[in-house]
Amino acid sequence: MLIQKNFSAKLKSMFEFLSGCQMRGSQLKLSSNPDLIDLISCGELTSHSDPLSEIRLVKNGMKASGVYAFANAMGWNMTTIAQAIGTTSMMLSRSKAKLLSSHTSENALEVAKLSMIGIDYFGSIDIWNAWLNNAHIKLDGREPRTMLNSIRGRELIKSVIKQLQFGFTA
Repeated sequence: MLIQKNFSAKLKSMFEFLSGCQMRGSQLKLSSNPDLIDLISCGELTSHSDPLSEIRLVKNGMKASGVYAFANAMGWNMTTIAQAIGTTSMMLSRSKAKLLSSHTSENALEVAKLSMIGIDYFGSIDIWNAWLNNAHIKLDGREPRTMLNSIRGRELIKSVIKQLQFGFTA
């Protein structure tokens, strides 16, 4: 038990150092479906936040450090997360200590929401990532990851997951 507490404390401090986000003790949970909204927003929102709070955060801009933390949790490199939220890895690295634009913030928040849906359905981050990297017939033979950076692409991915949930194949 003591070893686990020490490990959790070290992991928490390493996360805070790398991401620039301050975490509360209850936020560091290794679960199959973490609150990625809380992570990407550096604790300013949760998956249960109201839409007006989301609009305020997006309008003001999110911290780039939250995007770094999200990418780390998902096992994505900077190029992957940058493409998913419609920016470049160079722009993200330049913005690390700054706030992101409202457009990039909104994309990041929506990718985190979609990832929570995907992780919930597939059961783990690894399986969700594997699915994102495999061509799908409902997406014209494209990999879902290539569609994360657009509103319609994210809607289509949600639709495919919903169809999978209710037993539609292909």
